[in-house]
Amino acid sequence: MCDHHRTPRLVVTLIITAGLSVVVAMSCSDQRIVEPDCEGCFRFYVDFPNSSTQTVLRDVFFVDSVNGWVVGHDGLILHSADGGATWSTQRQVPGAKFWGVHFLNASTGWIISENGVLTRTSDGGSTWNDRRIGSYALTSVFILDQWRGWTVGADIILRTNNFGTSWQVYDDIDTVLSTLYGVTFPDSSKGWAVGSGDHKILHTDDGGDHWYPQSNPSTQPLLDVAFADASHGWAVGVGATIVHTANGGATWTEQAIGTDRVLHGVDFWDINTGVVVGDLGVVFTTTDAGDTWEQHLTGNNNDLMKVSYIDANSFCACGYNGTLLLITRRWEECCE
Repeated sequence: MCDHHRTPRLVVTLIITAGLSVVVAMSCSDQRIVEPDCEGCFRFYVDFPNSSTQTVLRDVFFVDSVNGWVVGHDGLILHSADGGATWSTQRQVPGAKFWGVHFLNASTGWIISENGVLTRTSDGGSTWNDRRIGSYALTSVFILDQWRGWTVGADIILRTNNFGTSWQVYDDIDTVLSTLYGVTFPDSSKGWAVGSGDHKILHTDDGGDHWYPQSNPSTQPLLDVAFADASHGWAVGVGATIVHTANGGATWTEQAIGTDRVLHGVDFWDINTGVVVGDLGVVFTTTDAGDTWEQHLTGNNNDLMKVSYIDANSFCACGYNGTLLLITRRWEECCE
């Protein structure tokens, strides 16, 4: 018997139409029941936009509900101007491997590569300018405002206070740093970086002047980090690891998820609504801050590397073999 007064259990159905795979996550209230208090249901629709490539797509970032960028190997930069439905190539640099992308607004963005090059645009990607900032293997980048930004990589944290013209190297490498894969700043003072090595979670409360290890309940390397505000954050990594803090990192706790695969990417829209992606195409979402995670079977088996929310009900993921997934949650009146 279906109880329409409780949160519905999701059942995944794969529908193939006109060559396009659409995954619909349906609840028991999808049954056509004539009932005056029927509240309808949520369905998750998954589309596969054409990336026109088979290369590895490393990172995706949407700065608003319209404009998004994807970067990857072969120096590829893709742009969407319609919320992820279609993508076009803005630039390609053969031999380059772009690992991270972040935009301040629809005009201004940065991309970093594994050979220490910062690529910048101030016109939404119509033109790009390259600047070598060192021989560092860079993995992630974050822009805070018109002056400040950070990038991390193999045993390195770099900071700029003049919008990328010059960079300062954090000088405590021997005692704190390891290979870092993700960096984020919810405000101008507080930031986090995650990675491997002895100190898998690093925190600063002075804008990056000093970084300190935080206690991590997992022994696994962490590959990405996201904070919804200065208190609520999540990091994911090897061994299906998800760790969460609700007090700015004073304590971190592990969260359970129904897989054993590597989780590469995490993003949160607010303190409750989040998504993680990983190997063999796994996609999980939460609406209760990670207390429970719901898996979505997309029909994709390619490893997914990163994910970015577009708006409160849609997000885009990227990965191996040119994979792009556009996933949208829609509320529908399911009953007559």
